[in-house]
Amino acid sequence: MKQPIDQLRNTRSLKSFFLALMLTLAISSCGDDEPTIDLDAPNINATEGIFVRGGQNENFTFSVIVPGSIASVSVTASAGTATITNEDELIGETSGLVRVTYETTENIKGTQTVTLSVTDDQGKSTEKAAEIEVFAPINYGMAIVSGAGDVNTTFIQGLINLDQSTIDNSNSTELAQFASIYSDGSAIYSAGFGAPATLGRYVFNSLGEAVLDQEIIVPGSNSFSSVEIVSQTVGYATVGGGLSRAIVFNPAEMRITGEIDLSSAGSGLFYSDIIASGDNLFIALNDFGGSGEAKVAVIDLTTNTLTKVISDDRTATLFGTLTSSIMVKDTNGDIYVQGSGLFSGKNSGILRIKSGETEFDADYFFDLTTKVGGSCFGLYQFSNGQAMTAVSENDDNWFGFDGDNPSFRYRKIDLANITDQGDLDASLPNTFAASRTMFFSQISTDEVLFPIAGSDEDAVYSFTLGTGAVTKKMTSASGYVTGLVPVQ
Repeated sequence: MKQPIDQLRNTRSLKSFFLALMLTLAISSCGDDEPTIDLDAPNINATEGIFVRGGQNENFTFSVIVPGSIASVSVTASAGTATITNEDELIGETSGLVRVTYETTENIKGTQTVTLSVTDDQGKSTEKAAEIEVFAPINYGMAIVSGAGDVNTTFIQGLINLDQSTIDNSNSTELAQFASIYSDGSAIYSAGFGAPATLGRYVFNSLGEAVLDQEIIVPGSNSFSSVEIVSQTVGYATVGGGLSRAIVFNPAEMRITGEIDLSSAGSGLFYSDIIASGDNLFIALNDFGGSGEAKVAVIDLTTNTLTKVISDDRTATLFGTLTSSIMVKDTNGDIYVQGSGLFSGKNSGILRIKSGETEFDADYFFDLTTKVGGSCFGLYQFSNGQAMTAVSENDDNWFGFDGDNPSFRYRKIDLANITDQGDLDASLPNTFAASRTMFFSQISTDEVLFPIAGSDEDAVYSFTLGTGAVTKKMTSASGYVTGLVPVQ
């Protein structure tokens, strides 16, 4: 956001105006055309390149010179409110900088104008308009997927707030594939399913539309499989289907800054999730139960090399998707890893890697199948220590082949005490978690949003951490919601 114009800029603006005036007069004197500047009327030079976020204010100046003296000044705005803050200082002067404060509201967006009118002591007046780009105050990015089977389209959009009961794709940007979204706090990043692996960075224009800014493409790979954006300058992503590799990239510049060879971790693997902690990067390896173990690759980030693969046979099949999480890190720095147990004969369960360690904790195992009552998918933890997973009521429909009967229910669990806390809410409908979407987005200290992708509705629900209350936040009229991230 541009800061208020200081005195140095004001001085330069005034000098630029006088230089432009002298140049115009010199050019005009060499030909027969009339001068382009009327020396008998006030002349105004407007500041250029002004932009502001809707709902905020911006200060800028007009440079003014008059043949006599300034009798009056006034200002109007095409939208919002404009005010001259130094009117008393200008009256009677022959030149000066007119300081203007432009106030916007959240519903103003696009190119607006602020017009200054100056009248001199001879009664002659001049008007000059300054263009201001007002950016819609986007605070959240959302992804909605429409379609069925292998034909999916993702629509990404910006939301000013979440105070709306229904959402659709009317102001969205279309991606011709299934995609998940991420954020570095200022932009949206989209990882789509399909070759070659493509990660796009989207910014919002003044109308609030998501516009592709830059992208990273990894030739020879089928898709990005997991993404971890640590900051605006550091991110990690894995690619699969042709390449056994992770990349290090700069999100703001969308530039690959390093690569990590994962070929020695094994062949035929899917990289289900990724999480950075200290000098290490942990990557969940999914072999769909073939080994009968849970496996995690450990990367030394000081050298960008795979140091080892750790394994544990108490659970297996670390199955995750682009739109889900199966690894979380708590406030102590401990990492929890969720295994589904699919195709392995092992129970679904959660393992732990203690802070500063690079091995599974032999003293910790959350047997989800025994304690929760079924195989589970996904793992999320919130700022107050509460955690969430989803339990399958029908493993035969884990991947949503029966599109009329979603099988997952959201379940509260206590990771620290290894206890089941029951359904998130008994009234919630079942959801297609593993085959469509599952995420939990904490938007405040006390509120978490999550999706329902069901047979009868696609919606976003709200969970109040303090009271446990669950309410429907908004209904989607255009498909199921695969992501909700904060942006500014």
